[in-house]
Amino acid sequence: MLDFTIARLRNRWIKNRLQKFELPPLAETNLQALDHLSLKQRVKNLRFVVLDLETTGLSLTRDHVVSLAAYRVVEGRILLGDTFNSLVNPDRTIPSSAVRIHGIVPSMVARAPLLEEVFDQFLCYLGTDILVGYHVKFDLNFLNICMQQRFGFPLQNLVIDAMLLCRKILYPGHLRSYALRFKGDQDLDAVAKHFGIQIHERHTAEGDALATAMIFQRILAKLEKTGPGQLRDLLST
Repeated sequence: MLDFTIARLRNRWIKNRLQKFELPPLAETNLQALDHLSLKQRVKNLRFVVLDLETTGLSLTRDHVVSLAAYRVVEGRILLGDTFNSLVNPDRTIPSSAVRIHGIVPSMVARAPLLEEVFDQFLCYLGTDILVGYHVKFDLNFLNICMQQRFGFPLQNLVIDAMLLCRKILYPGHLRSYALRFKGDQDLDAVAKHFGIQIHERHTAEGDALATAMIFQRILAKLEKTGPGQLRDLLST
């Protein structure tokens, strides 16, 4: 919940800094992403966008995005008719090591839009929903680089890391130090197996985003069964 308070304070500071400027509609909307949220809100009444990226590699500074996909979760349901999925031209070569993982070859993205264009489309899709990802800091890094370049501030949506939620659910407090040492127990495959979820098209943005959305569904269902199911409960899980 401390993160929520900090996010609110940062958002207020950014709004004050930019209030004299005329901003594009996408930027204006994103600045309002926290306004409708309260720690007392029922999670089942909130909207989430679960995303995944595929990139040219694991470097946060040198590598670029090649694919972005997302699913919307509303009232605990994954809206399969309301998804986002796009290849992205990374404007650089794709190493063979990355191709072996996600299967995206240069010819597949040669005519794809650049990230700046895809990002604007995704930002429109995201709106003011809560953003969810698995090891989401990695994905958020690439999105925020683009957001900073386009509008001069980072994404203002509340962000939730499904991996951290799973760690708290799967490991009691006295075993979390074990969980930190054996991170293989927390990778997407292991957690999906724990919940009985079969990942289709692993290491594709679309497949991994769907798997993460299904895992997040399980978390939301557990939250509803074990407490009042408020946003504060989700953020303190």
